[in-house]
Amino acid sequence: MTLTPTQHELVARAKRYPFGTPFMSYVFVGGACWTLCNYNGDELRNASVEVDGRVWPIGEALVRHGYDPAALSVPRLAVLASGSNASPTRLKEKFSLNSDQTLIPVIKYQISDLVPVFSAKFASYGSITATLQYAPGTQSEMFVTYLTEPQLTRMHETESIGDEYHFARMDKVTIRHEGGDPATEPIYSYLSIKGVFQVDNLQFTLSGSETSAPEACFLARSQEQMLRLAWKLLESNKNLDVFIYENIFNESIRRRRNDLLQAYSTSFDNRSIEIIESPVDALFKTNG
Repeated sequence: MTLTPTQHELVARAKRYPFGTPFMSYVFVGGACWTLCNYNGDELRNASVEVDGRVWPIGEALVRHGYDPAALSVPRLAVLASGSNASPTRLKEKFSLNSDQTLIPVIKYQISDLVPVFSAKFASYGSITATLQYAPGTQSEMFVTYLTEPQLTRMHETESIGDEYHFARMDKVTIRHEGGDPATEPIYSYLSIKGVFQVDNLQFTLSGSETSAPEACFLARSQEQMLRLAWKLLESNKNLDVFIYENIFNESIRRRRNDLLQAYSTSFDNRSIEIIESPVDALFKTNG
């Protein structure tokens, strides 16, 4: 099979996961990425943002771009982004361009005892996606998205809850914003139902992620390296790009291959989590 230029681009996109993540905390606004400045992890409404090379108080920046600063004070849930949900590119794909859907604080923290790792599954767009692993004593830098009720509802739709991911609550997670003190609080996350990709007792962190996870147990790998590993493990007689393309456009092939990948899967090691099956609005009634 010879792929067309359009098909090659879809394969190239699959290899780009997690689609680029800023180095600093930011606010996702109307498809744009505003870098957070002078933010110490306290009240976001007191922070400043850099927009088009100039620093503004966040409230003033929002007004100038047609947003109500009160949107910063609406109830939000803290949801850990272990992979592409921290990427402005992916958030732009997932959320429509209206103010409620697109004003999302995306805050970088140092997270204790959790490591971003590759899951044992192919997504519908061809990538091997991220999940979490419990690793006591480790520190990892990850982003937390703060989502309103409509935003969380939309995020659930994109995460195929119950089919590809569980939505889970973890209590007493220690997080620390740069320059701030550690805080212990509950946090939510998406955990792959297919588990963590593991080969010969090794699991794989996302290349470029900052983590103290020991190399004896966790190896850093790029998306393309993981796709090539899965391709070899499944002994495909197709070339790599055709293999990836089939996972994008043939659901039955993708599901069969995901089933085969279960031979290289292990579970999230911490059982003291709560799988959330209640409707999104119930979470906000509890936490609002």
